[in-house]
Amino acid sequence: MVSVDRLKEVGIFHGISDEELDMVRLSVVRVQHFSTDAVVFTENAESTELYVLDSGRVNLEIEAIPDTRLQVASLKRNEVFGWEALVPPYRYTSTAKAVTDSALVVLDGSRMRKLCETYPDICARVMERVVRIAADQLAATRQQMFMLYHTR
Repeated sequence: MVSVDRLKEVGIFHGISDEELDMVRLSVVRVQHFSTDAVVFTENAESTELYVLDSGRVNLEIEAIPDTRLQVASLKRNEVFGWEALVPPYRYTSTAKAVTDSALVVLDGSRMRKLCETYPDICARVMERVVRIAADQLAATRQQMFMLYHTR
């Protein structure tokens, strides 16, 4: 099981008390290991889980145009991805792929959403950071699309 101290290291959980983090900890399903080149999830698939990179490296890619994939993020320890599990319509907006052998803390999206319904204060703090992550990914995607467009 993942400890409260471990969750304190993760940016989206900053400013949340130990008691609140203990409730979040109940949403942690497992720590899962992925080998190099393993796909964690695919673009447009139903988003059921939220991930925290514990070790290794994971890239996020989008299919910009058919058969053309663009890397929009290269994630490192403590970065969160799969945030779409908290935001309707609950579909992943990218493909996540392990670049090296990686360990991920996996949180159940439905449990996290239930926690948000029950404890809106926790939800507000987490979602503020989730919105930042989504905005950063959108900016990175725009930059990659611009580069793709201007190199063709």
